Parts: sequence; C-alpha cells; structure tokens
Amino acid sequence: MKTNLLGIMTHRIGTPGRYMRHAQAAISAGFSGVVLFAPNGVRLKRKRIEGFVYVPGSNWTKTSSCEYPSVAVDIGYYTKRETVMQSIRVKQHSPIRFTGFASGNKWTIQQHLLSSSTIEPHLLPTKPMKATADAFSFAREHGTIMIKPINGKGGKGILKLSDSNDGWTLRRNGRATVSGSEMTVRSALRRATGGGGYLLQKWIDIRNKEGRVFDIRALVQKNGSGEWEISGTAVREGPPHSITSNICGGGRAYDTKQYLERLFEPAKVDELTDRLCCLSQHIPPHLESDYGRRFTEFGLDFAVDRSGTLWLLEANIKPGKSVIRKVYGDEAARKCFLLPFQYARYLAVGQQ
Repeated sequence: MKTNLLGIMTHRIGTPGRYMRHAQAAISAGFSGVVLFAPNGVRLKRKRIEGFVYVPGSNWTKTSSCEYPSVAVDIGYYTKRETVMQSIRVKQHSPIRFTGFASGNKWTIQQHLLSSSTIEPHLLPTKPMKATADAFSFAREHGTIMIKPINGKGGKGILKLSDSNDGWTLRRNGRATVSGSEMTVRSALRRATGGGGYLLQKWIDIRNKEGRVFDIRALVQKNGSGEWEISGTAVREGPPHSITSNICGGGRAYDTKQYLERLFEPAKVDELTDRLCCLSQHIPPHLESDYGRRFTEFGLDFAVDRSGTLWLLEANIKPGKSVIRKVYGDEAARKCFLLPFQYARYLAVGQQ
C-alpha cells in the first residue's frame, strides 16, 4: 500500500529539523508525514528517493530507498545551473506530481504576461540587456531606466540609470552613486552587472510625498479546493533614498487602502483597489493557461505612479510572505503558509 507522504523538494537540506514547520503543515493538511529531498536525491533509474522522512511520534530518519510520493511541493531556490537542471529532470522524468512548476526567468514571464490584452496595458516597456550599450540606448529613449537581474529576487542587484543634461548617473542600493560621462558610467555598469543576465525596464516615479519608493504586493494562492484566492495585499515602502521597496532592505509594510488614501482622492482609491483585485484574479489563471502548466501561488508586484496609473512590475512563483505578517498578523501569515499544503492534499485526494 502506498504511504500518504508529501514530498518536499528543496535546493539543499542541511539540517532536516529546519523543515519541521513544513512537516507540521503537511500533517495538518492530512498527510501522514513527509519525505524531504533535494533534486540530486531522486534516483530516476531506481525510482527511489534519498533524503529524510518524518512522521509524527518519531525523529527525522535518513533514507536511501523511499518510494516516490504521489504529490510534492517544491520550495527550493535553485541558483546554480547544475541544481536547476537537476530539478527540471526530476519534474520532467519522474511520475511525482508537483503542485507547481517553474516559470522561467523574468523575461520569459514577461512574454507570457504580454499575451493577455487585459494585462498588457499595465506592463512597462521592457527588454533584455545583451550588452551595456543596450542600457544607454534604452535610457536615451526613456530618460531613466531600471536594470534588473533576469533571475533576481528580493530586490538584490537592481540598478537605476539616468540620462540628463549633466551626464549619466548610475545608482545602486547600498553603493555609492556613479556620475559622469557615458564612458565612466558604462565601465561602472559593466563591473556591477559582471556579465550576468539583466532586464531593462522603463523607470516610473513611484515615490510617495516623502520621496520613498513604494509598491503593492498581492499574494494570490490556490486553496484546498484548487481555486485561486487573494490571500492579501500590502504596501511595501522602501527606506529613505532607496531605489526599491523590498522589506528585506529595511522597508516597512502598510495596509493597501489606508496607504493609498494618503495619496489619492477616495474615488481614485476605489478605482485602484478594484483594478488591483481584478488583475490579481486574472493573472494566475492566465499564466497557467498560457504556460500550459500548473502553479500554486504568485506574488504580484504592482506600482502606482504619481498620476495614479497602475502598473504590474513582476509576477513571482515563490513569493515571500513576511509583508502579510507585518500588516495582518500571525494568524493571517499562518493561513498563507498552510494553503500550498492544503492544495497539495487536494491534488493527492484527486489521485486516490
């Protein structure tokens, strides 16, 4: 008889006790326990898993021959090419049914978003940076641009390039601003990007009255019935002089409607919150349909410029949830954490 274990795949196990919270979430959703593994622990020829098993009433047990679970969640962040390829092989060549699949880099996601006539008007001009010269050409066209790592997360590595009558300026959080001729700034940009993949995106003024950058995170997740629901929205406000709004960089979190009411008239606030809700409900099923694959949750990052126009900046498949805790409290954060496991149980029951 097949055991009722939930698979949990991650990039590196380290100490399995770090994943006790995940194991308890799986058990609360109706699983008998979990098998924790990394992509390189899946033995495709033997159809077995090397990893750790946890069931209530016992400790984590190392195993070299656990059978495949029927359903698994992928919580890993794969940065090395080797582990990326290993995770892809596991998902493509094993019968394990994952709750969600990879979405590709930011440029790939952008192409799928552009295929929706509902989403397209809310997307900023964006293109890949193949050479540093591309950034200067794009900045001449748009004045100021953002330069983002194509596989980045958490706002790390983002730069801001501006073209003005006084010359060029390159800014990066936590680093000194570089100003001067195109040759000087291009050299600095080349050092900063280090040959990695980057996207160029038109900059818009999303600073509040105090000059702080802010955006809106909408967390959209599948529930225990397999349906998409908006778990919450919250404003993320960056620290003074920051070019991004990420919480991990020292930012703060606020209730969305209350924050917008400080900036716009009531009618405009209602318009923005309604549009935000409609887009948040539309984007996940559109991406599932356009990709032709299953997803579990999205962190949708929206921005509102000073004219009151709503823009979609990014769609993340493995979003951080700390902003939900900061605004709505521990119980709301716990619900958000549990939902992916409840969805996994929904898939598992459907296979029985």
